[in-house]
Amino acid sequence: MVRVIHRKILYIIFLSYIASAQFGLNIVDYKIFPSELEILDIKPDVFEWGVAGNFLLLDKVNHQLVSISSLNDLQLVGGFGRKTISFSEPIWVGVAPDGILLIDRLENKVISLDYRLIYMNEISLEPRLYPELAAIDKWGTVYMYSSQYHSIFSFKQRKLRQMPHIDLKRYDNIDYCLSQIVINQEGDLGLLGCDNSVHIFSRHGEYKNSYYPEIKSAEFLVPLRNDWLVFNNNGDGLSILFNKRLEIPEVSIPILDIKSMNRSVAVLSKDHILILNAQYK
Repeated sequence: MVRVIHRKILYIIFLSYIASAQFGLNIVDYKIFPSELEILDIKPDVFEWGVAGNFLLLDKVNHQLVSISSLNDLQLVGGFGRKTISFSEPIWVGVAPDGILLIDRLENKVISLDYRLIYMNEISLEPRLYPELAAIDKWGTVYMYSSQYHSIFSFKQRKLRQMPHIDLKRYDNIDYCLSQIVINQEGDLGLLGCDNSVHIFSRHGEYKNSYYPEIKSAEFLVPLRNDWLVFNNNGDGLSILFNKRLEIPEVSIPILDIKSMNRSVAVLSKDHILILNAQYK
């Protein structure tokens, strides 16, 4: 009953927000999590766009990866005490051209799954990076940030390049604390520093620019076409390109994660995913 009431309330907000939306992000859809997630005590804290309308949800605390289809069907892998594959410290999941990749930081390895989350293989990382952050571009190259090297390394075709793709120690204006790495459609890498700074590099590792957006406690960097958006977990956002303020609807606050695809932005909340489209006028 509670879930039904919540769904109706969210739908009313959905309609009212469409009617009042102007510049920025307009709600186009939302996905309420199936009740099985609550029953299984799965609480995703990061997510990613999957394939064919799916979403990948990663519960880093319970070491559980879940795929939710457009019809709300579930597939699960990982977790404590499972007879199948388990994860020690999963920090990232992404979609590659030939399946799903997951990074286990503690085990220092990349795990490959097929699109049904069936285990295929795994590769240990040498040198031992113990990466904290990662992102994948549309060509299938994974970029991993290792704080012990303060560098970004590239992983492609099941091989880790030994030399850093970007040695951040060369840049005095880039803090040793990073909170996110993201990649836009052109392959540019965006780095979000813990000091609210944003640093952009080309896909070849060349430094392009730095920005210092005026937003309190930025936690999420979102590439959107040629723009970069920053948000905090209270839903306050800023377009760096247009210097326009943005706002995520209160129903999805606090924000747990944000991801983009083409013109769309998906927002992860505690019990749903909100999908918005960017309107540039």
